[in-house]
Amino acid sequence: MSDEGQIEKQAIAWFTRMNGRPSPADREDFARWLGASVAHEQHYANVQRLWTDLGPLSDAVERREAAALASPLQKIEELRRQRSRGKLAAGAVLGLVLCLMTGWLWLERPHLLQDWQADYATARGEQRSLTLADGSTVLLDADSAVAVDLKATERRVELIRGTAFFSVIPGQTPFTVAARNGEARVLGTRFEVAAEDREVSVTLDSGSVEVALRDGAGSLVLKPGESVAYGAAGLGSAHAVDLAEATAWRQGRYIFTNVRLADVLERIGRYRGGRILVTSGALGERRVSGNIALRDGNAALAAVQSTVGFQVTALGRLTLVSP
Repeated sequence: MSDEGQIEKQAIAWFTRMNGRPSPADREDFARWLGASVAHEQHYANVQRLWTDLGPLSDAVERREAAALASPLQKIEELRRQRSRGKLAAGAVLGLVLCLMTGWLWLERPHLLQDWQADYATARGEQRSLTLADGSTVLLDADSAVAVDLKATERRVELIRGTAFFSVIPGQTPFTVAARNGEARVLGTRFEVAAEDREVSVTLDSGSVEVALRDGAGSLVLKPGESVAYGAAGLGSAHAVDLAEATAWRQGRYIFTNVRLADVLERIGRYRGGRILVTSGALGERRVSGNIALRDGNAALAAVQSTVGFQVTALGRLTLVSP
């Protein structure tokens, strides 16, 4: 690789690192690298301009998630250097690459950037059991992700998306599961946290768990067999649930009662390729009940369709659900 190519590669690497979670040492090293030569400054500025030119795509992701796009940035920059047919042709090629890349991400890896933040993530159709450093275990549902931070003063897990069942080893160090705008705190117990489209629900199997909003606007303590949901509207009320029904996903089934169709389809989508898109807001809000097997996502979708009666249109890897 030429010197210019090496500097360009370094510039992309520094750009992704500095737009992630740079440490003070990273910032010092970056300042030294940037000031080492004019070429470093020029190549870094080129990468910044390229990222800005991505327009809507760069606006759709947080700056700390830029690392996920390091390879596409390199490929697009290579295309730009091959402008043998002029700027118009290069612009058309760039637009095509962006369309293909964003289309593929939207269909097949909509949570790719979240996975970069996670310590553990499951693929569609995959369930995984994790044993943490303190001996506690976590069962991740399909297409779920968590970040783990165990310290002497606190054991903390963030549920980035999906559903997880926790079996916490008793101890004096609090164990906290954070999800969106709330937290569940325990010392030792078994419970589930599920982050759906609009709400997060916490269901207690055994022991005791305190559920609280991060802004201090509300909190409550669950008893075994109780569940509570929270979201933008605040913290709900605790209510009794059928534990076998609520945690049936651990045995490969999904049992739901009076649940939004959009949430049911989101859960099914964790077990199949492509993407399900509900074309009607009213249809997505429709409340449905059922008992389906999750191992085969297509069969699960067909089972719900036969009960609810919506239309399914397959467009390659995109599945449209309409009235």
